[in-house]
Amino acid sequence: MKAAKTLIVITWDGVSKPLEYVLQDVERNFDLLIFDHSAKASKELVAHLNPEYFVSTRTENKGQIFHETYKYLYPNNEKRYEYIGVIDDDIYSSYSDLNKLIFIGQINHLDVFQPSITQDSYHDHQRYIHKPGIQIHETNWVEIMCPFYKEEIFKAIQPYCKLTISGQGIDIYLIPCLQKILGLNKTAVVHAIQIKHCRPVQSGNKIYSNGKNNLEEIESVRQASLQLVAETKPGIFDEEFINTTLEINHYTRNNFQVKWNRFKTLLKNLHLDLIKSSYR
Repeated sequence: MKAAKTLIVITWDGVSKPLEYVLQDVERNFDLLIFDHSAKASKELVAHLNPEYFVSTRTENKGQIFHETYKYLYPNNEKRYEYIGVIDDDIYSSYSDLNKLIFIGQINHLDVFQPSITQDSYHDHQRYIHKPGIQIHETNWVEIMCPFYKEEIFKAIQPYCKLTISGQGIDIYLIPCLQKILGLNKTAVVHAIQIKHCRPVQSGNKIYSNGKNNLEEIESVRQASLQLVAETKPGIFDEEFINTTLEINHYTRNNFQVKWNRFKTLLKNLHLDLIKSSYR
């Protein structure tokens, strides 16, 4: 297998048209794994797409997909890829955009990244909406919907997948901690590329087979991340990181510090807009 290539995992329900929302407009510069999360479809149904891999395993959501992908790819924990991207089946994109996304990640030496999402996408977080005129915008975490991780980070996630069937909490709490430990800290939203999330977010009120809902899984991962910080040698995590990443519940949206930071960003953006307007 060629070194330093990217693998993209695209999920599939085993019923609808595979890669229904992905335009196959050019030759892809990445390996493709199609993940049938229904465990009911056969490889023959995706043969025309020429995927390097096909996995058909019953899973409930992203956390289990991460884990099953890891088990399939790394029986001996070998090094195979530069990046692992895992994309939901309702993401509208194209091979050409995904090729360019990977290229931008490489030339900017990103460790974790995602494309921006269109204004008309179903979304939870405004911060990932496309910003015109920007190629990349560094941030502290990216969503579970369409993340790209350095292979070392993807591997390091696996012991924690049992905490969250949905995968929620891995993105916002665990990944930033693992990045600190591994020294792979460059995270960004790539605004040069846009994707569209085509279906409403569905994980919010669901109860998973472990008896937990989305928020309970998120809190389980947050607690595990706090424990990871406590067990890590001093000097890796500073007080600012803990206060701005682990001590904030992003999903209750009632933390004063979060609101204050958003207000400061609003003032900064308003100031920049006024400066730009003065030159028109």
